[in-house]
Order: sequence, then structure tokens, then C-alpha cells
Amino acid sequence: METPRQTLKELRQVFTKIAGEDKQVDHKEFQKALGLKDEYFADRLFAIFDTDKSGTIQIEEFLNHVENLVFATTEEKLKFAYQLHDINEDDCIEKAEIAHLITASLNENNLNFKPEQINDLVDILFLEADSDNSGKISFAEFKGLISKFPDLIEAMTVSPVSWLRPHKQNSQTSASPEKKRTKKAYIKHYIENNWVKIAFLSLYVAVNIFLFFGAVDRYADLGANVYVQIARGCGATLNFNGALILIPMMRHFMTWLRKSSLNNYLPIDESIEFHKLVGQVMFALAIVHTLAHFLNYTTLPVPFAQSLFETKAGLSGFLLLLVFAIMWVTAQDPIRKGGQFALFYLAHMGYGLWFILALIHGPVFWQWVLFPVLGFAIELVIRWRTTKEATFVVNASLLPSKVLGLEVQRPASFNYQPGDYLFMKCPRISKFEWHPFTISSAPETPDVLSLHIRAAGSWTGKLYQLFREEREEWIRSGSSQAEQGVPVYLDGPYGTPSTDIFESQYAVLIGAGIGVTPFASILKSILYRNQHHSSNINLKKVHFYWLNREQKAFEWFVELLSQIEIEDTNKLFDLNLYLTGAQQKSDMKSSTLFVAMDLMHSQTKVDLITGLKSRTKTGRPDWDHIFRDLEKQHAPHKVDVFFCGPPGLSTQLKSLCTKYGFGYRKENF
Repeated sequence: METPRQTLKELRQVFTKIAGEDKQVDHKEFQKALGLKDEYFADRLFAIFDTDKSGTIQIEEFLNHVENLVFATTEEKLKFAYQLHDINEDDCIEKAEIAHLITASLNENNLNFKPEQINDLVDILFLEADSDNSGKISFAEFKGLISKFPDLIEAMTVSPVSWLRPHKQNSQTSASPEKKRTKKAYIKHYIENNWVKIAFLSLYVAVNIFLFFGAVDRYADLGANVYVQIARGCGATLNFNGALILIPMMRHFMTWLRKSSLNNYLPIDESIEFHKLVGQVMFALAIVHTLAHFLNYTTLPVPFAQSLFETKAGLSGFLLLLVFAIMWVTAQDPIRKGGQFALFYLAHMGYGLWFILALIHGPVFWQWVLFPVLGFAIELVIRWRTTKEATFVVNASLLPSKVLGLEVQRPASFNYQPGDYLFMKCPRISKFEWHPFTISSAPETPDVLSLHIRAAGSWTGKLYQLFREEREEWIRSGSSQAEQGVPVYLDGPYGTPSTDIFESQYAVLIGAGIGVTPFASILKSILYRNQHHSSNINLKKVHFYWLNREQKAFEWFVELLSQIEIEDTNKLFDLNLYLTGAQQKSDMKSSTLFVAMDLMHSQTKVDLITGLKSRTKTGRPDWDHIFRDLEKQHAPHKVDVFFCGPPGLSTQLKSLCTKYGFGYRKENF
């Protein structure tokens, strides 16, 4: 543990860097260094630290004050916090000062409350603290209020010190005081959770190695040089991978496999990632194959250009690599996810030309790809038959954070499972682009299905703009039917990993931002099945975690969560909401606000952030602590975690699932 002296030494280094050559910090530098958004906190803290009222804070002046805080008694620390509240420095806190501080805290936390809600918070705080009903809070009353919240005492006093310290790794990554998991146990859990993927990839690698060296040995026996041997070895593996690459793209076939007993022995959840892996392997093999042939051409008596452009194998091979290079480059994330999806889509349509050239180039290639190509052709026919009729958007909502909520007329033959996704095409934006979206409505909902689409790219941005213009037209015309004229085409439904939740007993659903969409459908279906005592459900407890940076984002599905709170009579659901854009409850800038909100919640049982009964937590979740509690709560039963959100959080959660022996499934996001 760091000593106070070490803390002071570290702060001297940090403050010296902030102060610069003149060794003093003005108000603007002070506010920027502390990362303060609201002028109130900057003004109050600067006034407290600027003891000589010179308008700047010098290093020694700063450190003397910090040293007093570090070594101060609890009483002295609370006095400092009291100073922060006492704007006019008259040794009492009035309602206007509390209202000012709460408003500043709301700004710091990107929260937006109505004026009457702020007044209610001030009133309830005074009702709790103002024991003599004087209309003012004395230091003794302030201390009495804070003493009811022991975990906030330290935060009320030393956070100015922590603000100026370099950010350190979250405590989640530190060693747990409980029994540490051994490396052997970690590996054991990883293998248990990923044995299907490990076995499949091992088999994939083994087959490639077998084919490569089998071809090398065969041509070595025929007396071919080393360049031909390598080229033929790569050619053999290219035949194998060329047959594999289409299979993960057979969406209907993948959905059928997911529903079969083979689902337990194939990494179907990783089908898209496997397609990408095969593509990368093929491109690498194609380059080595080409280079080996080029080197072989240099050993032949005929000119290099003649071997390359005047032979069927040479010319078709050159064109193959050219087409492949275009497809590979445009499939990279900077293009595919960087607003150039149409370019990726059009270039990827070159797979037909690639297969034709490959059949010309490789004399035995047809034997490898015959069944995959037939299967993919059948897939395309099914897609064509199920997508040739348009359906219509019957309602559109423009939601916070540029999220578009669509209700689409449900085709009579469109039968789906909770968590399924579909591909949608909107001809008014593009006549050929299809984009995947999770269905957010439950299968039990007749007539319509809903989608929640975030405007995060070129196509989705155009879709959002289209319906914004439609809504503006509706407002101008006074018609409620403006959106019904927008036709869309649906391709699906297709299965996802989240469908497996109904096989679990204890499930944890974690959604980050718009990643909550698949769980909306699942939660609705679980509630319906639970209410109707369906036999098609094994769940005994569902822990739901939803993380949002903005308060308004909770509006997307707050109606559903409210319905769950009302109708979940047997306590199947455990709802946990986190506002990650807000500060931790223990931060001094926010502690008074959160004390008032706690008091309000205990009295009204209503959370001011969402309007739900469940209290919204602020800051980022301590996943290690949460998972440890879940393990204790449900031991010895297995806990299954289902996640949809950004890759960084997925990596962290997957590691913790391995640590605690939980199952882990991730939606592609």
C-alpha cells in the first residue's frame, strides 16, 4: 500500500508537470488538470487551494494544503467537504447552495433532471439533515448526515488528492483477497469452455498440414524442383480452403446446424470468424503459391512473360490473384467498417468470378467445391424465394443517441426465435445492399417485428436520415401514415448464440449500449413463457446487466424493463443498470447528489435516472466482484454468460468467465 509520503512525492511530480516553467497554476490550468466540466467545482476548489488569493496556485501552496488533507483527521476532512458546499463561506449551507451543487453535479455526470426533481432532491436532503428545522445545515448536521453513509466519508475528503494523481488500473485487475485461481485451473476452465473450437481448429490445421506435405512429397517423388513442390503444396491446401470458405456463409444451413445435435460439436457461433480466417489463410497461400510458380518460371527455357501470360495456368492464376487481392483489401476493417461498406460489398461479389477462374486454373478444383457450390446455390435460391416480396415499415421512432426504432409488418411465413437476426434491404437507399440487424421483438408478438438500428455507418446513417425526413413530412402534413410508404425486404431469420439461453438454468445477459437489442427479444420471450408456465424454459434466474454512457439511452427499452418489474411476480429477473458516463458514487463531486438520490429512492422506490424501481448504478461495473458473487450465489451449478457489445469488454468478460468456469457466448457486434 502506498504511504502518504509517497503520495505527496507523486503529487509534487504531477503538479510540477502541470505548472510548467512558471511553477504555478492558474484557474484554467487547474480546471483542465482536474477534468472539471462545471465552473462551480473549479471555482470552489481553486478558491480553497488559493489560500493567499493571488489568482494562481504555487507548488508549495498546493502541497501544503494537500499534506494537511492527507494527514488530517476525519473531522478535518469533513470540514473540507463542508467548505465545498458553503459557497458564501458563512458557516452554514442553505437550500440555494445545495441546489447549486446538485445542478453542478448533474452537469459533471451528464445527467438531466427536471427543475422540480432537483427541488425534490434538495427538500429530501434538508428533511434528513436539518434536524433543528432552521432552514440551514450546520457543520454538525452535515456530519450527522454523512455519518449515515460511512462509505462516502473518505470520498468526501480525499478526492481532490486522487483527482491529481495519475489514473491507475481499475481494482478489477488486482489480485483478489480470496483464494487465487491457479494457472492450471484457468487452463482447465478455458479448455472446458472452448474445447469445441480448439478441437475444430486443431483438425483444420492438421488437414492443411497433411494436404500440403502430401502434395510436396508426391511432386518430390516425381522429380519436381522445390519451387514446384511448394506451389503444389499450396495448391492442395487452396483446394481444401476454397471448398470450406462458402460453408460458413450458408446462413440457412448454419441455422439448421444450430438447431441440430451437431451444434454441440461445431463452433457455429464462430462461423463468420472462421470464414475470415479461411480467407486470410487462402490469401497467404495464394501469394506463396504465386511466388513459387514465378521462381519456377525463372528456371524454364521459355521467357517469363510467355509462361505467365501465354499459358492457361499462368494467365488464369494471375487473374485469380488480382481478383483475390481486390476482395481481400476491400474486406479489411478500415474499408468495411469505415463508411465504405458498399465498396466491400461490390468487391466481394467478385467471388463468382474467382470461382470460375479457379475452376479454369485448377484441374481438380471442381471435385472439392462441387457440393459446397451446390449447397450455396440452393442457399441463394432460398434467399431469393423468401426475399422477393417487399414488406413495409408501419412505425418509426427516432430515439436518443441516433438510434432508429422500426416496426415492420411481419410476413406471414416469418417465424423466428428470441435473439434471431435478419438482413434488411431498403431500396430507397440502395437496391443491392443487405445489412444484418437483431430482432428486438419477441416471437410471441403477432403482426409486426421490431428492429433497433444505431446510425453508426454510411448505410445506417442514410436510413436514419430517411426516416427523420419522413417524420418531418408527417409533422407538416399532419398524417400518421407517413412511414407506411417505405418498403423494405427481409432475409431471415437466422439463429444466434443467445438462443441457447433457454437451455441454461442460471443466465447472465450483458448488453452495452445498442448491444442490448438481442436481449430485448429474449427478455420479452422469457417473461411471456414464465407467465404462461411454458415447459420450453429451464431458467431459474436471469441476471440482466445493461451499460449506457448516456442517461437518455435507457429510454430505448425502459418500457420493457418497467413491464418486467411489474409482472415478474416470482422474482426470476435481477435487473442491473449502469450509467458508465457518470462518476462513481464515491466521487466527492457527486456524493451529495447520490446521497440525495439514495434518500429519494428509499422513500419513493423510483430511480430518477430511468424511472424504474431498480436503482441505476454509476461508473463502470466491477466485473470481477460481480462474477465472484454470482459464483457463490449459484454454486455448484454452472452460470452461462451471454454478451453483446464492444470487443474490448468482450475480451475482459471472456477472461473472467474462464477464471470462474462460466460459459460464455458472444453476439457479433
